[in-house]
Amino acid sequence: MADYPFSIRLRVMLIVAFAVTGILASGYLLTRYYLQSEIQEVSYQQLNIVGESLKTMIVEMMKSGADDQALEAAYAHVAEKQPAVLSLRVLHGHAVNRQFGVHKNELAETDLERRGLESRNPLMEEQSSDGGQQTAFIYPLFAEQVCLSCHQAKIGESLGIVSLRLDSSGVHEKIEDEKTELLLLSLLETLLLLLLLLWTLNRLVFYPLVRLGEGANTMASGDLSSDIEGEARTELGVVVQSFNHMAAKIRSLLGDQERVIEEQTLELTHLMETSQHIGSEQPLPEVLSQFSITLTDVLKVTTCRILMLDDNDTLDMTVEHPIRPISEQSPPSGNRDSCPHLWEVIRLNDYIHIHSDDPVSEAERALLRLDQAESALCMPIANKGRVFGVVVLSEFRSHERDPIDMRKIQLCRALVSQMGVAIEMAKLYERLVEQMMETVLAMAESVEKKSPWTAGHSRRVTGYAVLLAEALGWSGERLEELRIAGLLHDLGKIAVPGSILNKQGRLSEEEYNIIKRHPEDGAQILSKIRMLHPHVPIIRYHHEWFNGNGYPAGLRGDEIPIGARIMAVADAFDAMTADRPYRKGLVAEQAIMRLEEAAGTQFDPELVKVFKGCHCQL
Repeated sequence: MADYPFSIRLRVMLIVAFAVTGILASGYLLTRYYLQSEIQEVSYQQLNIVGESLKTMIVEMMKSGADDQALEAAYAHVAEKQPAVLSLRVLHGHAVNRQFGVHKNELAETDLERRGLESRNPLMEEQSSDGGQQTAFIYPLFAEQVCLSCHQAKIGESLGIVSLRLDSSGVHEKIEDEKTELLLLSLLETLLLLLLLLWTLNRLVFYPLVRLGEGANTMASGDLSSDIEGEARTELGVVVQSFNHMAAKIRSLLGDQERVIEEQTLELTHLMETSQHIGSEQPLPEVLSQFSITLTDVLKVTTCRILMLDDNDTLDMTVEHPIRPISEQSPPSGNRDSCPHLWEVIRLNDYIHIHSDDPVSEAERALLRLDQAESALCMPIANKGRVFGVVVLSEFRSHERDPIDMRKIQLCRALVSQMGVAIEMAKLYERLVEQMMETVLAMAESVEKKSPWTAGHSRRVTGYAVLLAEALGWSGERLEELRIAGLLHDLGKIAVPGSILNKQGRLSEEEYNIIKRHPEDGAQILSKIRMLHPHVPIIRYHHEWFNGNGYPAGLRGDEIPIGARIMAVADAFDAMTADRPYRKGLVAEQAIMRLEEAAGTQFDPELVKVFKGCHCQL
């Protein structure tokens, strides 16, 4: 934003600041004066109450026959009990002087007391002294009916006054504190109001002006991508809206060119994304599904089907992805005789564009969805001259709306060519996985063949573990991981000598320590194979105990992976029900009772409970 020597913003801010400060300063002074007047009024009312209380006390004491000494003692007691009372005197009025004469101690000493003897209203006067602020208060006493029994006076005639002198330093300090707080509050209000006004000015005036200037500079640099923000109902807002309208007109002139560039960029992006499927470790169905979604979204057709060619020269619909809900079909298929157009695509390894009114067989019409579609583009999926299948892009809409033109055909060819490479790589990866799993399973079977007593143990344990996991709601990939881990859970016993595995008596401590190494040995073997990493924790920890007394890591409770806890229950159940060289296997009911006895110590009690519920399926 540009800087100006003395901008409009600075001038407006100064004017607003002076105006607000003047208004709030005036309010502060008026409030201060009003506060002081109110406090004085409250003090006057409170002192009236004190005077009335003293008058009542004097009358009651005189009715009870108290003499002057008793009254003086009462006055002194009041002054002693009230730290703020500096002096308390009761002066006689004219009526009492006529009756008893004038006493020296009862003469008026100050002008206020002399005026009080003549006044019918209480008087209050603030005084300053070296000791601080003082308040003198005069409360007149008038003759009432009860007073006539002792004094020769008329009702309503002045009998004297109560003269109080109080230390009001605390009150004045309180007033000064209130004034200070009021000053701070006024300063805070001034600051907040200034901020609010300046924010409002900035939001409604300065901000639109700055945005307008920035927008003009942005347009001058060639960026027309966004409008300028502004209130349409203000004068500046109208200017901003007009500016935006002008920018929109310019954008519309360049829109076609930008759309072409955007489409080409999007197509390049999808080509790059599609290339990422090549060499990925995803299963083939998932690779095909991702390709169908990409083709539908990029080419903007109604639906995309992928027909894969099997070993019997039959085209089967493997994947379909519609851009919107369409009617379902039973999975169609076709062969060389029923689908001549599709076989021409396979033979020539080139595309063909078929319309709904072309002569097409019923089987082929179903595969191409021409019973509903206006047209279909068939593109072969091939790599190095080998055709794997056909991509079918069906368009349900009319040709005028979004036809399958040459640009779509070229883009489809580019994407499908990458699909052929990805399919080839996926098939190679599947074969590699199958071979590796066959190798690992062969290793696991070799462990069982070391001892006739453990034959079939891994498969039975896997069956029990899967049964328990299914009862827990497991499915899909998670269940498959558990199944593989079950088959491989004793792989580490490949390092255990057969003499130990087949020993008919009790194992020695040294032999038992060798056996205890098999979970860790099996985990280390499988950790070398990256695709088997998810199974390693189950194999490593399937001999951990729920109370932490297991091996190899001494894990407890939820620290043990849930798969390992499931495997522990299944492994123990098969170990108890299978025959061994040194004992006969238990029946299932006895084995479950043993599991329940060890629930909470060796086994997860919740899993034992669920496994017991699966008893009827064992």
